[in-house]
Amino acid sequence: MPRNPSFAVVLEGGLVQSLLVQDWPAQIPMPRIAVVDYDTEGATDDEITHFSIGDKPEEAICRGEVPVLYESVTDALSPRAVLTALGESMDDEDAESPLTIAQSVRQTILDLDAQINANEQAPTGDDYNHLYVLANCGLIDVLKALGDTTNFGD
Repeated sequence: MPRNPSFAVVLEGGLVQSLLVQDWPAQIPMPRIAVVDYDTEGATDDEITHFSIGDKPEEAICRGEVPVLYESVTDALSPRAVLTALGESMDDEDAESPLTIAQSVRQTILDLDAQINANEQAPTGDDYNHLYVLANCGLIDVLKALGDTTNFGD
């Protein structure tokens, strides 16, 4: 079964060096993560971001980051290994069954096909590429859930 994704925030001297994600589903785009440091001492005005939390104005040094896929980097830190070393439960009992994955992939493909038809335009190459990616990545997830240990290059 597919594993639940795990993240690692790698710091050095209090500064974020990298964000890693492990076991991220190939058919889902990587998330954008906001990195927020409320310690603005010594920061210039152009380094400070102003925002609100509820009605309260806040300021911090902020940036957006996309995590790096652990599996795509050689000799990288494994978020899963660190969590296991910390004694965190890495049981993936909530992971979807192969049947559930296959049903979800099929429904996603049907929904995308319906959306293409609703536009009343001929499908584009991008539409076909998106359908291919959904089908291929979904099939890989099903194979992994069934225990296939092939390196699919993801």
